[in-house]
Amino acid sequence: MFELIQPTPPNLIAVKAVGKIEDTDYKTVLALAVDKMVAEQGKARLVFEIGDEFDGFTAHAVLDDAALGIEHWRDFEKIALVTDHSWIAGAVRMFAPYMPAQVKLFGLPQRDDALAWAAN
Repeated sequence: MFELIQPTPPNLIAVKAVGKIEDTDYKTVLALAVDKMVAEQGKARLVFEIGDEFDGFTAHAVLDDAALGIEHWRDFEKIALVTDHSWIAGAVRMFAPYMPAQVKLFGLPQRDDALAWAAN
């Protein structure tokens, strides 16, 4: 599931992946938050934390992640990924240069830095 990281400024969505991420997690938490922020502010800023409590994505959730990224391709202003999982960080490093948003990686102990960077 996605847990909202609180408190955050009104220009920022911050979520933490806990357990197995499923289709409904995207539809009921992340996609709704992104849609709302884009409608209200024109752009979205996201902090996405994937820590030790993360247990993977279902296949449908992977498709939802891709669909959200495609639908909002130009709507993200900043994306901060907070993780110590090297395989996730490596995938983000590979795709970040092709994304129109600013993308930055942070280790788990740097979550506060990620929140500050994404909000400013």
